[in-house]
Amino acid sequence: MTGHLMAACNLVLALLQAPATKGTLRLYAVGDINLGRRTARERLIQGDTLYSFRPLLDTLRGADITFGNLESPIAADTGAVDDSGEVFTAPPLAALALALAGFDIVSTANNHAWDGGEGTLQETMRQLTRAGVLFVGSAFGRDMAEQPVIVRRHGWRVAFFAITRAWNPAPYTFYRHPGANYVAWGDTAWLYPAIRSVKQGGRADLVVVSVHGGREFVAAPPSYHTDLLYGLVDAGADVVLAHHPHVLQPVVRYKGKPIVQSLGNFIFLQSEPWTRLSAILRVVVRPDKRIRLSAIPVRVGHQATLASGAAADSVRRRLGIPLSTQTHP
Repeated sequence: MTGHLMAACNLVLALLQAPATKGTLRLYAVGDINLGRRTARERLIQGDTLYSFRPLLDTLRGADITFGNLESPIAADTGAVDDSGEVFTAPPLAALALALAGFDIVSTANNHAWDGGEGTLQETMRQLTRAGVLFVGSAFGRDMAEQPVIVRRHGWRVAFFAITRAWNPAPYTFYRHPGANYVAWGDTAWLYPAIRSVKQGGRADLVVVSVHGGREFVAAPPSYHTDLLYGLVDAGADVVLAHHPHVLQPVVRYKGKPIVQSLGNFIFLQSEPWTRLSAILRVVVRPDKRIRLSAIPVRVGHQATLASGAAADSVRRRLGIPLSTQTHP
């Protein structure tokens, strides 16, 4: 091989091995999505796939990665849907609705994951896979459920973890419940080392952790929950996205990393008025890894809509971050 040819081969090899150039990354995140009750469910059964998301489609579709917490498992047939108010199971079209609305990845680790039982939990994962929506926090086996899902965009490798610390069937004996074979529990004995391994092993450029837990309907999390959230950053998390309280809670920064203590609701109608305002969180990550947050205020219900005026001001005060003047990038 001549010197020129060898140099050319070395150049090609270097280019192939070089990390991709990173652009600006736009991650949008929302809280609890419940497509298994009343109007949201009925519209899906009727075939109106985008009813719940229609007013905000441009926004949700405009992000590089759109994330939400899927609070309603997906049943195999509409006849299995329970509308009791306690069990949230959505019809099969829910997975396609999420895909068409622009959701790239959802958390399936939450206290409603077992609604409908083992078969529905399995069907949820199958339907999401068929629709092309990634999910994290559940799998066919605990080991896989505890693994991160890595999403690649604009040269970024974003690792998502998802865990729950709330479990309706057996909140204090989770590992004795069959759901433990499918869903990732928020046990720091495995979680903190797993995050460290991803960061130290160079498998991801950004680590996002979704956490379902804390107390419902309170303005700030209890100390035991904040200990967990701060510990995630100590382990290497770059962004923490928490949900379950159904109301917005202030965003805090720890070691320069944002912790969203509660994203509140998104597609989820509850009677308490303070549950009916929320936001689409805009996380903009620059190539130098600087993270900037803002919020698009929304009114919550079976269909999410933009909020304005006094309602938008309330969202800003609750989160403690600026509101975005953009509804899409």
